[in-house]
Amino acid sequence: MAKTKELSKDTRNNIVDLHQAGKTESAIGGVKKSTVGAIIRKWKTYKTTDNLPRSRAPRKISPRGVKMITRTVSKNPRTTWADLVNDLQRAETKVTIYHLPSVTHYAARDSNPAVPDVSACLSQYMSGPV
Repeated sequence: MAKTKELSKDTRNNIVDLHQAGKTESAIGGVKKSTVGAIIRKWKTYKTTDNLPRSRAPRKISPRGVKMITRTVSKNPRTTWADLVNDLQRAETKVTIYHLPSVTHYAARDSNPAVPDVSACLSQYMSGPV
């Protein structure tokens, strides 16, 4: 399911006002019932409709950047991290070499069948001798 934009503060305040006036979640129109419920739950918990801080930092490399890295590494597994950083910087993503190891590891593993899947190896090891 695709992410959507956050509702404006005025809209959220409006939803809370309608809820306090006695309207049900389904009677508050223009917004999905689940969204209305989430706004009301948040208001009851925190007594605010402000945007609260996220639980962690946003990802440095977007999903689109990860796909680009995966595509590049699968075409040429000997691509250097410096080349990948240059490609990402041309795409206006601020990254350094230190952001790439986890992404390139999975991209290389998925593109090369000779590289064993770590989870499969671990599960085989943990199950004991056959």
